Amino acid sequence: MNYDKQLKLLKNLPNKLDNFYNKNTKSFLKISNKSKNKKKFDPVTNLDIAFEKLIRAIIVKQFPNDAILGEEFLEKHSDSEYKWFIDPIDGTRAFMIGAPTWSNLIGLTHKDQPILGLANFPALNKFYINDQKKSYLFNGKKTILKTSKESKLKKCKVIGHLHEMLFQKKYNKKIKKVTSSVSYFGTATFDALNFCLLAEGKVEAVIETNLKPFDIVPLIPIIENAGGVVSTWDNKSSIKGGNILATSNKKIHNEILKLLKPSN
Repeated sequence: MNYDKQLKLLKNLPNKLDNFYNKNTKSFLKISNKSKNKKKFDPVTNLDIAFEKLIRAIIVKQFPNDAILGEEFLEKHSDSEYKWFIDPIDGTRAFMIGAPTWSNLIGLTHKDQPILGLANFPALNKFYINDQKKSYLFNGKKTILKTSKESKLKKCKVIGHLHEMLFQKKYNKKIKKVTSSVSYFGTATFDALNFCLLAEGKVEAVIETNLKPFDIVPLIPIIENAGGVVSTWDNKSSIKGGNILATSNKKIHNEILKLLKPSN
């Protein structure tokens, strides 16, 4: 199967998204709470919405028959074998306070299999992308991504929103098992950047909870083509999101999966 046209679209997106961000970065930022539970805060900004409108328009113009699932608008259903996933601003909280770690995530599946992904970081001037064989980092130069070759769990570095999990009873015992079994665990709140650091080989595992499909689908092919493994905590496909484990290799993946089994 040839994905050259879809890949070309993704390769051209960072420049368009960066230009859009630079033109609108000084505009008035409007923040709303989209949570149905008003006791919780699930932020969305006017630029989340504007980014998704732009990305959808670009996709629809070139691939009008494809399905689209995005965070801010209703799903576009289709009989097409191709489906696009869009998280216009992954890390809205970071974006709101001016932290540069937010990203635009766009992914593509074919017959429910993730095939292409883009993680674009406008404020960091870099993006991560994959083709049919490899994954790459573009930050002024092109680097082929390779996950860590570390095979000993005791020497592994793990990151994720672990501080949140440690204060939730249903995750507490599991995460403590992991943190006591590795050399380092970090409470990094970099959202998609956590997974990109894994693809770069800088950490060996990322553990996250309650991700939506558009949070993870764009990152799956980037991680896998760099040599990594992605699944849910119960070792099922991560295409529907949920509690996600991404690791640098199968051996480490299996060992951490054992630690994440339900606690008695």
